[in-house]
Amino acid sequence: MLVPGNKAPPFTLVSDSGEQVRIPAVTEPQNEFSGAVAPVALALKQERTVTEQIVRLAALAREENDLVGAQFMDWFLKEQREEVASMSALLAVVERAADNLLLAEEHLARHQIGDAGVDPTAPPAAGGAL
Repeated sequence: MLVPGNKAPPFTLVSDSGEQVRIPAVTEPQNEFSGAVAPVALALKQERTVTEQIVRLAALAREENDLVGAQFMDWFLKEQREEVASMSALLAVVERAADNLLLAEEHLARHQIGDAGVDPTAPPAAGGAL
């Protein structure tokens, strides 16, 4: 939840630039899946889509000579690279264990996938520290 005076970093960047934030309607998410692999594959596909969108925004910022925006988008590009790598690794684990998901659970209990959200270069959390 956003508290007045505490804006999320993208909104701060946009509003500090004198622009308006527009959030489009969101379609209902897929809720039914044929098995355990399908939702993980969908999540990877969505991460790749988000990456493509951020790449386009970063390219636009550079094209517009918006160096502050470009620098801001660089962090998101790095984060998306990590997200795609994490989801790719998770998909590989779930695909290997599709016939026995307890094997996937056991693997995930022993091996962390991703960076656990620790990044000193990340923009501040909306609303302050979590």
